[in-house]
Amino acid sequence: MSFVYFIILIGVLIFVHELGHFIFAKLFDVKVLRFSIGMGPTLVSYTKGETEYVICALPLGGYVRMLGYELGEVEEIADEDRDRALMMKPIWQRSLIALAGPVFNLILPVVIYFVATMAQGTAPPAVIGEVFAETPAAEVGLQPGDKVVAIDGEEVTYWHELSETIGESYGREIDVTFIRDGERHEVRVEPETKRTTDFMGLREQTYGMLGIHLQPHGTTVGISNPDSPAAKAGLKTFDKIEAVDGEHVERFDEVESKVRQSGGEPLDMVVLHRVPVDPGYARFYAQQVDEITASATKTDDGYELGLEPAEMFVAKVEEDSPAAKAGLQTGDKLVALDGREHSNWSLLNRKITNDVNEKIVELQEEGVEDIEVEPEYELSYERDGETVTTTLAPEVTKFKGQGNQERYRVYIGWGHISERVAAPEVAFPFFPRMAYAAEVSVEQTWEFCEMIVMGFVRMAQGRVSLDNLGGPIMIGELAAEAGKAGWQPFLQMMALISINLGIINLLPIPVLDGGHLLLYALEAVKRGPLSYRTRQIAAYIGIAMIVFLMVLAFKNDIERNWEDIAEWINQE
Repeated sequence: MSFVYFIILIGVLIFVHELGHFIFAKLFDVKVLRFSIGMGPTLVSYTKGETEYVICALPLGGYVRMLGYELGEVEEIADEDRDRALMMKPIWQRSLIALAGPVFNLILPVVIYFVATMAQGTAPPAVIGEVFAETPAAEVGLQPGDKVVAIDGEEVTYWHELSETIGESYGREIDVTFIRDGERHEVRVEPETKRTTDFMGLREQTYGMLGIHLQPHGTTVGISNPDSPAAKAGLKTFDKIEAVDGEHVERFDEVESKVRQSGGEPLDMVVLHRVPVDPGYARFYAQQVDEITASATKTDDGYELGLEPAEMFVAKVEEDSPAAKAGLQTGDKLVALDGREHSNWSLLNRKITNDVNEKIVELQEEGVEDIEVEPEYELSYERDGETVTTTLAPEVTKFKGQGNQERYRVYIGWGHISERVAAPEVAFPFFPRMAYAAEVSVEQTWEFCEMIVMGFVRMAQGRVSLDNLGGPIMIGELAAEAGKAGWQPFLQMMALISINLGIINLLPIPVLDGGHLLLYALEAVKRGPLSYRTRQIAAYIGIAMIVFLMVLAFKNDIERNWEDIAEWINQE
């Protein structure tokens, strides 16, 4: 199946690219002799009219052969066909024909993203599921369950509208209008400015963060104080509360609400305990049903049992890992990193990863080849009701990622249990959805274009190694991995590789479409056709550059997969 995924992906990309050339050649009445998908020996051939359509054995490219395309061919063309020869057409028409292939490759991702977005007939509303600690949202008093209806007076209906507006609002204050318990409220808040990057520095983003999450916590709980009413009643960290006083509960805020309303009266709860099962070859957890009665105590904040979402409680610590060396144990609750409180596991890990990526980019810019990053953090956690501060030193290691490319991994060796409840969705009408799909498809394509162009710039600067180039083997691996993951990941991978193909073909290398555009530009400046010798030299240079890049890509593919190749050879 891996080969099938590769053939489908590369076949579609080649077809779309050559279709662009073909359509514009026909539009300008250029005689098309052959439309080929693939190179080398012909597998299938079909002739209609003046054009032969073929599929060839080697899926390494394709071509549209037009009359008058080859060097020196114009002199051999019959008089009745001379007006239909490519080189006899105006420069602007030839330029559009050359440009059409890459442009079609850039249009394909827009179509893919558009269709994928249009396929979603519903969307989650702008209802807050969680508010993170020590964030702008927490500071102005936003709460789970608040329904945001407007920002700066502009109506907001769906979560994606809320998220996008906040992301674009860094560095300034915004007015957030929301509904709570049927009443309309408004707060003024400035989103926190966040900056992220990947380890290559290709995708640097600046955005605003309010500190809210769409999906609310489930009812898997954590208990950090052993003297709390919940702990004394027999509840344990990672227990899941199924019902309170005979009513089924799905969200943690439902449990909190029932505790607050209890007035200190006993609450009967149905609880699922996580019970470890060790058959000898692995460790599993079974669920044991229990009934527990607990009474909340009155505090300054109302009635409480001492329950929290399990989000920040450590569920796993790997042996001899940075987490273990920091003294962490299962059941500890993470509180703060470098003095800043965290209530979301992903944000804490993202903070560490982004710090590492920024340091890697900094070292790359300084020309350091053997990059070593050794971050250290002051980590605070709670155990048995006491706060402990320790030093956490994550390990940064290299590994082979998607397509066997070298990547960096931040290793801590801990895990948690994040239980989220799916947010309800509402109808997303056709025309608003179409407008949103059009906007998203263009934005996503543009973002990937920027990232890929930046990759080439970084390579030219020497800040990104040429070892990151990949050829057919890497494309095949990516296609297979995406195909096995489902049709959506496969189409997303097709879109990304299509963008790569479109941009590569726009490079000003003779024999590529960008090279043709360069020669046409020189011809326009010269105000006359380039000499046969000039075009011949340009072609030789272009072929040499393409051969070099292909050899380099194949070399990288072989080096990345050498262990698998050697194993296959030994089996033979």
